[in-house]
Amino acid sequence: MAITVVPTAVPTPVSPTPVSPPRQAHRAIRQPAVPERLGRRLAASVDRVLADPGAPVAVAELMAGLAWTAAAGETCRVTRPVADVRHAIAALRAGDTAAARRALDHAAEGLRDAPTLPAPRPIPSPERRSL
Repeated sequence: MAITVVPTAVPTPVSPTPVSPPRQAHRAIRQPAVPERLGRRLAASVDRVLADPGAPVAVAELMAGLAWTAAAGETCRVTRPVADVRHAIAALRAGDTAAARRALDHAAEGLRDAPTLPAPRPIPSPERRSL
């Protein structure tokens, strides 16, 4: 399809397209952030394993909890419970569920006493972001 241009002696009036005013962005009302407790996922995995320490997936569950804690950068903040979970993993691999339960009870107690993280501050607005 080819476009042909025909020169004219009189300028052709072009009707301007109406420009609508810019729309205001809809701002959602956000709930305030709830502070999270350190080692939250590790505590959840410890609680699941404490329900049945002899389960075949107990070691994998505890390893996953440790991995989440490490990924969040919290292992240095909850060192005692992390060490207790590692002792429980070693005890479960050795077949000593009584020692594993004691270590997990101690880890659960330490994780209940863990401090909370400060709530993240919301970004004030897109206009106030730094470059």
